[in-house]
Amino acid sequence: MSDTSRDTRTEGTPAAIDVVDLHKYFGDNEVLTGIDFHVDNGEVVCVIGPSGSGKSTLLRCVNLLEVPTKGKIFVEGQEITDPDADVDKLRSRIGMVFQQFNLFPHMTALRNLTIAQEKVAGRKKDEAIEIARRNLEKVGLADRESAYPAHLSGGQQQRIAIARALSMEPDMMLFDEPTSALDPELVGDVLAVMKDLAAEGMTMMVVTHEMGFAREVGDKLVFMDGGVIVEEGEPSAVLADPQHERTQSFLSKVL
Repeated sequence: MSDTSRDTRTEGTPAAIDVVDLHKYFGDNEVLTGIDFHVDNGEVVCVIGPSGSGKSTLLRCVNLLEVPTKGKIFVEGQEITDPDADVDKLRSRIGMVFQQFNLFPHMTALRNLTIAQEKVAGRKKDEAIEIARRNLEKVGLADRESAYPAHLSGGQQQRIAIARALSMEPDMMLFDEPTSALDPELVGDVLAVMKDLAAEGMTMMVVTHEMGFAREVGDKLVFMDGGVIVEEGEPSAVLADPQHERTQSFLSKVL
């Protein structure tokens, strides 16, 4: 077995996520071109850019929902792309929230939160329920545990999806445009939950179009275009004074 450990920061603590020379092809189309990228523990990194820029593909490569064509990805110092890696074990450290909520329609909110705990994490029913109820309270939906997804708004369903991911007790959370499918008046409740998570110190990588959230909550802002990272830096600085022409052009259309 090869050595999958890697010291990703000079102070000796591995980064939460470390991406090295990442390339991803779909057929002949290269959608990620030599990405180098990292997220420190406790850091909130927001990724912005036009559609088709590679943002979601980068996010999905981090937990191998997409398999990189070339390059290495480390999760807390362990290489998840190593052929000998225990991918399921490493993936269990990473919570993921998608654009679509992907809730089981025939299960209550509570059961949506307990099923993976029991089937994947091997927890007893009572423990799974206790953890689920704690996370439903965290997202402000303790009173909806018996509701089915069809009886919940889009914003409530997305908060349930966040609570479901949290119930697996991950070390970090990945968000793939979590508010893009929501009506505008429902976005705020979801962002408020994400702000609370950031305030608690959760490591987060967020692909988003919500520039206000990026400015207020993000520790780092990354602008992608054409499968490369064009610019990155402190969010308020990048948004107020982008240095690259492509960043300037993009922000002029969305701010």
